[in-house]
Amino acid sequence: MLTTVKNVLEKYIPLSPETTVVVGFSGGWDSMCLLHIVKKLSDEYGFNVVAAHLNHAWRGEESDDEEANAQRFCAEFDIKFRAERLDENVKQTEAAAREARYEFFKRTVDYNKAAALLTAHTRTDNAETVLYRIAKGTGLNGLEGIREFRIQDDMNIIRPLLSFSRKDIETYCMDNELFPNNDSSNQDTRYARNNIRYNIMPLLRDINPNVETSLINLAEIAIGNNKIIDELVVNIERQISVGRKWLTQNFMRLNSAIRRHFVYSLLLKNNIEPSFSKVQEVMNFIADNMISKSGKTLSLTSNLTLFTSNKYTYILSEDDNAEKSMTEVTIDKEGDFPFENGVSLTIQKYDQPVDYFPRKSAKFIFADLSNISFPLVLRTRRNGDIIQPLGMTGKMKLKKYFINKNIPGHQRDKILLLCQGSEVLWVSGVGMSEKLRVLDNPTHKIELNTEI
Repeated sequence: MLTTVKNVLEKYIPLSPETTVVVGFSGGWDSMCLLHIVKKLSDEYGFNVVAAHLNHAWRGEESDDEEANAQRFCAEFDIKFRAERLDENVKQTEAAAREARYEFFKRTVDYNKAAALLTAHTRTDNAETVLYRIAKGTGLNGLEGIREFRIQDDMNIIRPLLSFSRKDIETYCMDNELFPNNDSSNQDTRYARNNIRYNIMPLLRDINPNVETSLINLAEIAIGNNKIIDELVVNIERQISVGRKWLTQNFMRLNSAIRRHFVYSLLLKNNIEPSFSKVQEVMNFIADNMISKSGKTLSLTSNLTLFTSNKYTYILSEDDNAEKSMTEVTIDKEGDFPFENGVSLTIQKYDQPVDYFPRKSAKFIFADLSNISFPLVLRTRRNGDIIQPLGMTGKMKLKKYFINKNIPGHQRDKILLLCQGSEVLWVSGVGMSEKLRVLDNPTHKIELNTEI
């Protein structure tokens, strides 16, 4: 088992003193087995190990005892231990718990600059996952089950125990005198996966004693078939993709079966269970909103949102869709004015002729402030904001201006504005007001600066 785990790790990361790995550690049989093996390897090869334990706090003292046992185990084997307690507002569901767990793992990986997250999924877990996805109405992508390696949110995830059954794990723990936690919720058949484990799989073994192997074989077939499909659609993907974005119109011109394939893949890449209903929901949303100029959003998880407009379709993370800044900086004269997050505004006199004017998307403008009086304000949008767009005689609501400029809704709260009261003079990176128009020579140069 030690050699197998070593070989799996070496396929994806270097086993050297410069390497750190994070092990998802519940303290149960599977994760204790994995952590014990990884610790042995770290002693031999010198890489660093961090155990990450999330206390779900759903079972009161039992959950706290499990955390304490996990911490004692790590102390005994000199393993760095990091624990967090699940937010009480998180719903007590399998999906919510899984989402919260991986968010915690991601924070731990990032904090420790780790090369990978290791999880203790087994061959038995993989078989149960395939069966679960069949029951949920998954497609061919979902039948792949649990992959040995994948990337999620720029985090490498490795499953070194996928070739071992749950029985193999139990044998290892007993042979090495390990005493794992016994989570009582793992016996609760109200949870779908426990129901599969304790009720459905035994019935299937009556039909086929080797049902676990059969399900794993089905997953291998699905992986092989999907590789063929991926090779066939790679040219199609180039036609619809710009980086991580899909060109919405190009996507909608594809055959419905190919669109479904892309949606399945998108959900899987983002750790979202690709049930038939979820895939259909996404496809319907894109179809319904493909003509939207400013874009519409569909919540996928607590921190992931699907964005669709007439131009692009892509996944937004919580960071992409962050709340707008409430910071407000008063500009009472020329000079440099710090904002937040390393951003500052500079207003300096500029009375020379200019050979060119910057593009609307630039972070600086030449302006005539002869009819503008200080103080001005640098901020994000507020209710009641108006603007007189360059070249127009009348004013309009800033919201309508954003719509006319095809600015997606999720981006509007992050755009910095230079204002005089409720009137916007400059929408950074978008456009300026008629009130700043340069008729002869500019009086000032206004620039947003970002620390790099």
